[in-house]
Amino acid sequence: MTEGFVSLVGAGPWDPELLTLAARDRLARADVVIVDYLVNPAVLLHCPPHTEVLQRVRGPHVGPGAPKLAQAQVNELMVARAKAGLYVVRLKGGDPMMFGRGAEEAQYLARHQVKFEFVPGVSSPIAAPQTAGIPITHRDHTPSVSFVSGYEAYEKAGLTVAWNHLANSAGTLVLMMSVKNARTNAQRLVDAGRDPSTPAAVVRWGTRGIQQTVVGTLGDLADRVAAAGIRPPAVMIVGDVVTLRERIQWFEQRPLFGRRVVVTRAARQAGGLVNLLAAEGADAVVFPCLDFAPAAADQQAALDQALRSFAPGGAGPDFAGVIVSSPNGVEALFEALARAQLDVRIFAGKLVAAIGTGTAERLIERGLRPDIVPDRARAEGLIQALRDRQVLGRAWLQIRADEGRELLGQAIAKAGGQLTLVVGYQTVRPAVPGLLLASLQPVDEGGEGYDAICFASGRTARHFLETTGEVLGDERARAHLARAKVIAIGPVTADAITALGIRVDAVATEQTEAGLRDAVLKLFATPSP
Repeated sequence: MTEGFVSLVGAGPWDPELLTLAARDRLARADVVIVDYLVNPAVLLHCPPHTEVLQRVRGPHVGPGAPKLAQAQVNELMVARAKAGLYVVRLKGGDPMMFGRGAEEAQYLARHQVKFEFVPGVSSPIAAPQTAGIPITHRDHTPSVSFVSGYEAYEKAGLTVAWNHLANSAGTLVLMMSVKNARTNAQRLVDAGRDPSTPAAVVRWGTRGIQQTVVGTLGDLADRVAAAGIRPPAVMIVGDVVTLRERIQWFEQRPLFGRRVVVTRAARQAGGLVNLLAAEGADAVVFPCLDFAPAAADQQAALDQALRSFAPGGAGPDFAGVIVSSPNGVEALFEALARAQLDVRIFAGKLVAAIGTGTAERLIERGLRPDIVPDRARAEGLIQALRDRQVLGRAWLQIRADEGRELLGQAIAKAGGQLTLVVGYQTVRPAVPGLLLASLQPVDEGGEGYDAICFASGRTARHFLETTGEVLGDERARAHLARAKVIAIGPVTADAITALGIRVDAVATEQTEAGLRDAVLKLFATPSP
């Protein structure tokens, strides 16, 4: 039996881009992941399909059907899974050694002769003040910084915080887990000698597009936090460095700041749009509603045989060329060429058509430059392009997914041609972590809600309703969706979404990821006074 192992991994403060390369590597190899509730569920998309995900969660963040694991259960599960020869990732928010139980868990593993390692992560008391425009150190303001627990658990264990020392230090104070005790902790510092006029701030959900920052003084901060309705998780910063926020805040100035935007593309394809939205300040949520699987054996055989028709002496239709419908179709094409022991030379003297710039770019990356790329990335655009080239009525091979529109084949047949349609890959509905489902519920139901959702196909919209409906019920799922703005990548997708009974609020002008981003920006643009 393979010897088991446990990695105690820091996932960072929330932003999935702050996940370290080391952490991503561990997740990609995990058999089991035991995850805390302050970890962005999007990082779990790095896990392979077989990974068992267990949630160490509490309170309103518990996903539907998710087990509430006590710390003792977490310890026992790590040991049991590791001793069964599995690779376990214990995934913790921030850094596992910064006010977490990483060291305690390591001690438990050591007592049970289980090998382990620590993988550091970006910690929220450093990241949250930065994204709020508050430097925790500055040569003109403070020579030191102290990280302090603002939670009474340490005092219950007999580890009293040295408030007198902290109150009289010259450095910045960063108090963790301090929303509930903000008033008490501020008063302790004032009672110990800290000036009540000392600048102070609380930052909730640091590094997220829904980050909240409240600024005041030690004397009035608790009242401001209560008035703003700040909930955990948050950090409290005390010191003159807070005043620098007025001049160097940057994170909250971006146009989509405060907006949660759901991206429903396949996990492996969502990164581009997520990064574009995040760069504009949005809290981009990866909710994959599509995944891809290889075509069935008979479908692969049909594609291989069709490609052999292009080779010299090949039997079959005299194809004018090949039509590739998507970037995934490009990969299917080249996998088939390899299986059939062929290469791109079989397309010499033939036409290669790509539906969409993304498909064209993927073909070029693989060494095959398309001859035809329609202005409109849909069947209507390709039909017109083929008509303009006077080749619509010829024999064509099309590689696409297992589902699609029949418009192209009908137009080619009407023009006197023939379309041989082969399935290059299948689309499926992926499983979505329960924690991610829970986070999309409205604030009044314990989640964070969402302001907008982007769909790149009618199928992703259908899968979104199916996935959320299975957990929430169809009526509630549709009610939640009705609260948000719906953006479609193009008119065909918009029509498919409308057919599902979903209102469409915006349609991208360009059928690209940048086009979706621009549509979201325009939708939430502040009206001119």
